[in-house]
Amino acid sequence: MPTALQLTQFIRFAMASLTERNSHHEFEALCLAVARRRIASNLLPATGPVSSGGDQGRDAESFRTYLPQEIGPASAFTRLATDETIVLACTIQRTDVPAKIRADVSSICSQGTLVDRIAYFTVQPVPVAKRHALQGKALTNHKVSLDIFDSEWLAQELAEPDLFYLAEAYLQVPAELAPAVAANEASLPDWYVQTRARWHGRVEYTGSLAEFGDLRSALRHATFDGEAIADLPDWLDYATKMLNTADPILVKPRLRYEIGVATLRGTGDMRTADRHVRDFFSSILPTSEDLGLLHDASVLLMYSKGAWSGHHTDIEFEELRSWNQLIKERVGEMLAANPLPNRRAHLHDLAASLSMQIKAADQPDNFRQELDSTGTTSPPRFTPDTNTVAINPNHVQVIDLDDAMAHLQSLCDLLPDAPLFPIERVADIFALLSPLLTDHPAYNQVREALDEATERVEGGAARAKKCQARAIQFLRVDRPLEALAEIHVMKVSTWNGDTLSGALHAMLLASKIYSELNLHLAAKQHCLAASAAASASRKPELMHFIPAGLLRAADCDFLSGSWLSAAALAEHAFEVQALFVDDPWDTDLHRDFAAVVSNHCMMLSASRQTHPQYVEFLQDIHTRTGLNTLVDPIINSTQVPENGKQDWISIAAANGCGRPFNDSGPIRSYQWSALGTTWSVSCANEKSTVMACERFVAAAQALMAELAPMDPLLLPTDIDVYITVSTQPDEPRQIPDNEASRWEIQLSASPSEFDSDPQGHLSELTIPLASILMTESVLPHERFAALLQACFQQGLGHKLVAGRPYDELAGILDDALYEQLAEFDGTSLLEVSEFHAQPHPQLAFPSHPGPGYSQEGAANDVRHRYEKLIPSARYTLSRLASSDAFRATVSTLRTEGWLDWHILLAVNNIIGNRRLTWEGIISPPTSRNESTRITEIMLRPEMKEDPQLPETSFGVNDLKDWLAFSAVATLRTLGLEYHRDTPNTTAIFAFLGARYAYWVTDVPHDERVLPR
Repeated sequence: MPTALQLTQFIRFAMASLTERNSHHEFEALCLAVARRRIASNLLPATGPVSSGGDQGRDAESFRTYLPQEIGPASAFTRLATDETIVLACTIQRTDVPAKIRADVSSICSQGTLVDRIAYFTVQPVPVAKRHALQGKALTNHKVSLDIFDSEWLAQELAEPDLFYLAEAYLQVPAELAPAVAANEASLPDWYVQTRARWHGRVEYTGSLAEFGDLRSALRHATFDGEAIADLPDWLDYATKMLNTADPILVKPRLRYEIGVATLRGTGDMRTADRHVRDFFSSILPTSEDLGLLHDASVLLMYSKGAWSGHHTDIEFEELRSWNQLIKERVGEMLAANPLPNRRAHLHDLAASLSMQIKAADQPDNFRQELDSTGTTSPPRFTPDTNTVAINPNHVQVIDLDDAMAHLQSLCDLLPDAPLFPIERVADIFALLSPLLTDHPAYNQVREALDEATERVEGGAARAKKCQARAIQFLRVDRPLEALAEIHVMKVSTWNGDTLSGALHAMLLASKIYSELNLHLAAKQHCLAASAAASASRKPELMHFIPAGLLRAADCDFLSGSWLSAAALAEHAFEVQALFVDDPWDTDLHRDFAAVVSNHCMMLSASRQTHPQYVEFLQDIHTRTGLNTLVDPIINSTQVPENGKQDWISIAAANGCGRPFNDSGPIRSYQWSALGTTWSVSCANEKSTVMACERFVAAAQALMAELAPMDPLLLPTDIDVYITVSTQPDEPRQIPDNEASRWEIQLSASPSEFDSDPQGHLSELTIPLASILMTESVLPHERFAALLQACFQQGLGHKLVAGRPYDELAGILDDALYEQLAEFDGTSLLEVSEFHAQPHPQLAFPSHPGPGYSQEGAANDVRHRYEKLIPSARYTLSRLASSDAFRATVSTLRTEGWLDWHILLAVNNIIGNRRLTWEGIISPPTSRNESTRITEIMLRPEMKEDPQLPETSFGVNDLKDWLAFSAVATLRTLGLEYHRDTPNTTAIFAFLGARYAYWVTDVPHDERVLPR
């Protein structure tokens, strides 16, 4: 349900559409109806049409009534009746409105009865200064009081529950936007009790709009309020009886809509209202031009589909399909008429809503769950409760994603020309369905346009709320990367003094998402930034963020494997917790505190079992803080399994954590995995170097999260980095290695020049990271550089550096602690088996097809290989076919997953390279012509007179070496590049297998060429 502000904005938008349609009479009738409820009840419409002058400029005027004197203020009519002569005038003119008002006032006062007061209504807002000037002129020149009611006042009044029915009837506002009637503290609100008493026993119905509005408020309350639900049958009975006298155009369709929705939502079954639902659709389709009714039709269609899916209606699916098609056709016809921007925007919104209705994923439109043996079925999983249920793309999908996004794009294109379009409802639906829409190419464009419109109308805080809503939906369906992108926008949108609390919430939420992605130092940087920003604000209401950020940082250290540092940082956090929050040790109230307590229990248990040297360190902290009063009882009452060092390491790895106690000993290390790369970053265990190292790791992790949706085509490899500090850092240095990617990186000891040169600080992080990742990506350099540029355009800078330099945020612990940790013996941990960090599923090595891959294209490439490879080794293959040794080689390779063309390629590489030697070609080609000649030599058909190589040249290891020789060339055929001087062929083949089906693509061929 929209807020009062959002509903008011929607009504203003609808009034603006009156001008586009030149709807004088609708606006005149609307103003008269509002005036009777808010100004004077004894008003009559003028007899002349507004556009002809026959009404003397008067659209309505008061008549004399004696009822107030006779019966007193016993009814709404007598309470609002006036003994003044009041004239109502109105205009939908948008330009030079003050001149129009002056002319109409003059016309009204120059003829007819004398006038005491003029109530003037206009769809165009009139500034206060001009309003006062017009009122002064009217009083001076005509001795008449002038009240001007513009669209803002009208919209506010029409948004009230008692007048909303007028907005629905005259402005085509959808019924679903009807405001709730405010309740008091009683179980049943007074207004409802009074309305129920007024309707009890009613036998006569006028069928008017006013009567409908009165009934609808109570009907909706009974439908959705548990205390009033018992009255629902009575209200449905009243509504059904009212149909007999209801206005067939303005009231009857809306009444049928309310009956259908109330029956389904209130009773859980729609069968008793099926005929009313059918009558609703047949009465408005296919000719209605009422946008409000067409929108109600889309809503009722959605409800009806949900009822059909759950076997709660006898309406057939073909009827639902027909109604959906008729609505779409009607909207299409209205769009084809090229209406003005406001109306066109509304039509695109309606068309998008129809296409965004949901159905079961990977099922036909008419799929529904069958009834079980009892004749009942649970609610369909694809009818979501928007408050509690995630809309999971694994379960549901929108009916027509491309059409929905096309209409949303068209709507967004219209927003600059339709500034009053009520963007809130569209943005809310977009946020709700974001998990179903996010993979569409137009998603980012539509999201940005909706956010900009929201911010333009309601401010940055409103934009932030939309980001948060989308993030929550993404988190519900385990899409943390998408949620993280939304939270970063939320952070930027609220990063100012008035809304800083929202930014701090966003930073803590970003921290939690980074941790969920197993990127624990990026998480640590953001929660420390939240703590520092709260402290710098000096606002008492933000002080609780200080301990919250520190406790989260301690948890991040624990998750990254820096268990001793986590314990020390937690000690500092406990002190701050006691200063700024109530009941600081209440683990039920403070989740982050509870997590840290749990961490300390695990650290102490692990130390006692496998690393006794750390027990005293931890117990001293527990004693100083009093944490032992919580930790000791938990450990003593819990039966902790006996685990060895390897067990604790395996537990940590399985949960996405770093190696336990990796911060002890002279060398500190950090491990994590993302997109197929497994990182190990190490440094000397002294404070300035550790700060630089963590600064680098935090930035690397943030960058990997940013690159993940862009598919940087990284090879699955180990990246080992050793960090040192220097006052004059050298360029990154790569150490040659055919397996891991090894680097030595120098960084500044402390970024003291951050305030004067923030870009330089950022560059010091991005240059080495770009060097490493560009080397490990098989994208051409210019394409990878374009990815980085796109990342920066999306705000990478404020993700790599969260407000302040990392060293400043994290430099809480003193130098002595680092010296103490360095003195511990950390070698016992390294003696245990190799540690394998686990990535989050969204950061796992991608397995979807790589750029340019198609199954047909891959098969054609393999077919071409067979055509070229068999002739170029035909005599060697014939000779090898009788070799037992070669038979054994082929058998071994086939058990390892080699296909025939892999074996043929390796054999040809051996033969071809020996041919080059015979031809005297021993150096790499220096021109395209030389390269072409080499290829021709290697692939030419084999001749009988060619020298024959011995069988020993074709052993298992020989073939493996020579297939590896082709790995880089295979990348080149795909438009990719390899950038290391020392090829890691294991990584290349793993990449080709996962992204280009290298190990599974085969085609029919002559199988006799190789022994079976």
